[in-house]
Amino acid sequence: MHTVDYTRKSGQQLTYRIVADEHGRFTVTLGEKELLRGRDSLSAGGRRGANKRKLVGAVAEAQRAIEALSLMDEC
Repeated sequence: MHTVDYTRKSGQQLTYRIVADEHGRFTVTLGEKELLRGRDSLSAGGRRGANKRKLVGAVAEAQRAIEALSLMDEC
């Protein structure tokens, strides 16, 4: 598991915590509240093994979701 703190570039510029793994899965939290779970779309199919590219892709996908505020309310 890899943890990254990411601050949104617009809006209230809150800091979100992204927890991602080497299988391409990620979780976005704000404080103690879990806002979003997801998976990097590029790692959803294909090779089943864990690798660092899936980790990087999951973090990038989470950052895009934060910037779009997809399925998340900004408190």
